[in-house]
Amino acid sequence: MNELHNHTDILICKYLSGNISSEQKKELDSWLDSSPENKQLYLKSKKAWQLSHNYISPEKAEQDKTNVLIEVQQQQTISFKRTRRQLLIYKIAAMLAIPLTFALSWYFLQNSQQPMPEDFFCELTAPKGHVAKCILPDGSEVWINTGSTLTYNTTSFNQQSREVQLSGEAYFEVAKNIEKPFKVVTEEANIHVTGTSFNVKTYPGSGLFETVLAEGGIEMELNNQIHEKVKLVPGEKAVFRKEKREIYIEKVEADFYTSWRNGEILFKDATLNDLVKELERIYDIRFHLKDPKLGEFRFRGMFSYNNNLIEALEKVKRTANIDYYIENKEVWLFKR
Repeated sequence: MNELHNHTDILICKYLSGNISSEQKKELDSWLDSSPENKQLYLKSKKAWQLSHNYISPEKAEQDKTNVLIEVQQQQTISFKRTRRQLLIYKIAAMLAIPLTFALSWYFLQNSQQPMPEDFFCELTAPKGHVAKCILPDGSEVWINTGSTLTYNTTSFNQQSREVQLSGEAYFEVAKNIEKPFKVVTEEANIHVTGTSFNVKTYPGSGLFETVLAEGGIEMELNNQIHEKVKLVPGEKAVFRKEKREIYIEKVEADFYTSWRNGEILFKDATLNDLVKELERIYDIRFHLKDPKLGEFRFRGMFSYNNNLIEALEKVKRTANIDYYIENKEVWLFKR
């Protein structure tokens, strides 16, 4: 597995794409002059960049210059792995404006014995405690919530249709294109659109699918035997619970369910159980309730992704008259 994971890699990519600042250029020049090995690494990177433009037309290369603009203060990581189906999947946790084909060329340059596969799958993941934003090749914008993953086939996407797979939560602003329908595929249900703004939430193992429509129109299709379908209008939320096998639709304030895009989570009459699930996702830590009845406590308030764990726990303590202690990297909540 090869990785581009440090600050110098970012500077090289910015220089090759023409997006480097004067200060960054000075920093890169200094790094190049510091050793012959650095110059060799730069030349290899440049060769990979040039190879990337041979795989696709110049017009396509310019259009598809990743536009993966990740808005997280996280170290850049790109890794590659082979799947059982021999399809290449490359993961991007926090990537700057680097052509997708450049990343692939780098991989095959480092592993020249590997044949170029017919299908590429791009998997974008928001690290714990961060929200990631990306722009897909068709111009659609997607915000990916913490611990969530968006996957799409870079070979077929935006050809006849536009299809992505989601695990977790994401907010979509889909570029309008009636001739190429946009489809979000999840474990429980699929969303069909042509151009609109909506939120989808469906974490693995939750047995819950939730979508909120902000603008435009969407059609929700269940992945059951009859493929039940419902259409939403702006300001509506559709909820499907696996154990009940039914869809519930209600009027809501869409902004309330999409505030996480700005690094904030709003709770309105939420249970402590609901709150704990969100905090576990943000801080990647396990919570326990000393008394299960505490989970029914109703909570109203706002949490910021910028708050550390202790700040979040202190807010719960003040609001719900609940105390806590941390043991073995796990949080225990109990009534005071």
